[in-house]
Amino acid sequence: MGSPTGDLLALSDDHLAEILIRLPTLADLGRACCACPTFRRVVTDHSFLRRLRALHPAPLLGIVTYAFIPAEPPHPSAAAASTFADAGATDFKCSFLPFRDRWRSRGGRDGRVLLSAIGEGSGGEEFDERRTLVRDLAVCDPIHRRYLLLPAISDELAALVPQQEMVRFEPFLAPACEDDVGCNSFRVICLAQCTSKLVVFVFSSAIGQWHASEFDGWRALTAETSNPDPGFESELSTRYYTHRCFCWLMHWIQKMLVLDTRTMEFSSVDIPPGHPMLQRAIVGAGEGRFGIFTLGVDMVYGKRRPVHIHSLRYTVLQNAGQDPKQEQAFEKIPLPTNYRYNIMGVAGGYLLLQGIPKDFILFPLSERPNLDCFSLNLKSFELEWFCETKHAILLAELYAGFPLSLSPPTI
Repeated sequence: MGSPTGDLLALSDDHLAEILIRLPTLADLGRACCACPTFRRVVTDHSFLRRLRALHPAPLLGIVTYAFIPAEPPHPSAAAASTFADAGATDFKCSFLPFRDRWRSRGGRDGRVLLSAIGEGSGGEEFDERRTLVRDLAVCDPIHRRYLLLPAISDELAALVPQQEMVRFEPFLAPACEDDVGCNSFRVICLAQCTSKLVVFVFSSAIGQWHASEFDGWRALTAETSNPDPGFESELSTRYYTHRCFCWLMHWIQKMLVLDTRTMEFSSVDIPPGHPMLQRAIVGAGEGRFGIFTLGVDMVYGKRRPVHIHSLRYTVLQNAGQDPKQEQAFEKIPLPTNYRYNIMGVAGGYLLLQGIPKDFILFPLSERPNLDCFSLNLKSFELEWFCETKHAILLAELYAGFPLSLSPPTI
């Protein structure tokens, strides 16, 4: 009688795939992938990875900042995240790039990191890259230490953007197409916000070229803005991604700007009134709708002094054609007391919060405690401790992915 492993190896790749895809957890599949070359060949095949990601969306593993900060036990992502925390396992700083000091990270997606070159202005002073059309961009694979230098945006395309009107230039990574998962193709999008127009430049790795398009409705959308300085202050919030759309809340009007990556067309969605200074995050809701989390605080009057109770408030926006005044507000989610909070971002099925003790600034610098981060599961609304950090982080670069054994090269 042959061994169980030998019997499995005698099967075709298609039959092996049908068996391996049924393993209950990513940890089980990771161990199988490391067991023998045949299993690894099947598991790392692009078609298998597409099926895998449909069943197991990439979980949030950690925070990329001055170092990789992994999810810690007992969080469900801790086991997969631990492989990334090992010294030398990854290089999220992309130090393998030529002239590394020229580059700064612009964020990551699907196992890749986008970087832009730091330029210099007159007199050798560093320019304001937020308001400058950046020509030098690179995409890196921090796990396998590979990179691709992108061709520069041509002068012809760059001429679509009046530099004197530039308010914000925002490059970011995007998926390539509906069936891109597990493939080495990707897109880079550059959003150029000007006072009079909104232009997007799109690079596709499949064809190796840039093209550009303009949002015709930008001037009408911002016609009634209350922006005190539209020539300097951006109309748009932090960027979020859901339902294959990039979304920005607009600071000065009750709208959300949406870029559909399938059609590369812009639209706007009405949102309920809210205080512009409150932190908010956009997530996917059921039936293709968008949900908004708002970080709020209520004042409860106790016997001695008022107590501030922090919570997350969740609102689901109606689909197009429905009355925007009939938003569905779900339950208010209470947060642990004795903290004030920052929304760090959304990735891998979680919203991540950093809790800062209310008396944090009273500690001497050398004695300040580590700060706790909490993750909110976007399906169950369960709040869990995620990790701790040494510093306060307002907007974090979050890494969602799979264990190293299930992460083939992306470039």
